Amino acid sequence: MRELANKRLQKNFRKSLKYLTLVFNDFFVLALIFLFGALMFWYAQSMKTMPQGLWFYRPLVGAILWLPLLIGNLVTLIDRADLQFLLPQDEQMLEYLKPMFYYSLLFPTFMIVVIAGILFPFATIKAEISPLMYGISLIAVLASKVIQLQLSQCNLYFGKKLNLNWLNLAFLLIFVIGTWLPISMVVVTVLLLAAVVLLHAKPTATKLFDWQYAVNQENKRKNRVYTAFSMFTDVKEKRVSIKRRKYLDFLLPKSLSKENPNKFLYRRSLLRNPENLNLLVRMTMFAVLISWLVQETSWALGLACLVIFLTVYQLLPMAEEFDDNLMYRVYPIDRGKRGQDLIAVLTFGLLLQWLIVSLFWLLILPINGQLWIAIGILLVFSLCITRIYLPYKIKKRKIS
Repeated sequence: MRELANKRLQKNFRKSLKYLTLVFNDFFVLALIFLFGALMFWYAQSMKTMPQGLWFYRPLVGAILWLPLLIGNLVTLIDRADLQFLLPQDEQMLEYLKPMFYYSLLFPTFMIVVIAGILFPFATIKAEISPLMYGISLIAVLASKVIQLQLSQCNLYFGKKLNLNWLNLAFLLIFVIGTWLPISMVVVTVLLLAAVVLLHAKPTATKLFDWQYAVNQENKRKNRVYTAFSMFTDVKEKRVSIKRRKYLDFLLPKSLSKENPNKFLYRRSLLRNPENLNLLVRMTMFAVLISWLVQETSWALGLACLVIFLTVYQLLPMAEEFDDNLMYRVYPIDRGKRGQDLIAVLTFGLLLQWLIVSLFWLLILPINGQLWIAIGILLVFSLCITRIYLPYKIKKRKIS
């Protein structure tokens, strides 16, 4: 069983590596480097002016250290076919889960180390937490993650299922209080380490393995991972679920008489297809985030223009989205002006993006004449994209 687990882990690693190379492309890596550099610059400058020893600093440190507990669920790589083919190996599942457990611990541990390293200056200087107590807090966080994974493993067996959401809230409360009262953190750390030892010695192998629950949990975990990958690249393993989002219905025309079939399809594809909607939301939030980090109007304007251009460039494949749909071919839909209909829908999306970015600029950037000029230039750039670039690309794609 351990050999099977290792083979599945190797296969999963190769698949993840394939998608990671697509996710971390040249543009995204450069964007991450720029964002990280801007964030570190802001962090260093803020440390110089930030007051020292405020009462909420220590609870804030505890809350930030708690964040890695929200990522990295237990990896089992159990398939639906295992319900039949591995059922005779029910008693050996504990041996199968051991390498899975350690594999599941790698990414959360890495994130704990990264966050702890970035947070160290603030925690020791501004929050006035001694390096020893900070190290003890990190041990407590790591022990909490181990407990979380151990309890997830216990849930795979028949019996009462523990709600891990309540456990995470309990850990948050523990770390907030523990960093505020350092003496209590020592006690908490000892208790957490004792819980790790007790759970490790718990004889779960004597229980029956809940195969259906394990399959459902692994499918949910895979879907979350594939959803993250699909925000940057196509993921063939992920089934796209196109569904109505009632909270976005106000963006649709109330009268269907104002829309022809192509506009109807393209507008709903933009708002209901998770690939298109996630792309629009992701790029908009990226423009807002990078504007907040640079805190300079001209840089924010240039980067926002780049983001808007990249948004249009990545949404252009919507033009052929329905070409392989048999019903779209059978129905008497006039496709003569669908290029113009696509331009109208993408113009709507870009104006919505411009509006959201502009509103956030008014909140995060200094309000002056330069900012209002930047908002106007961004609007003009968005309209130029829809009036010049989009017609050119659609004509090049030979979409009438």
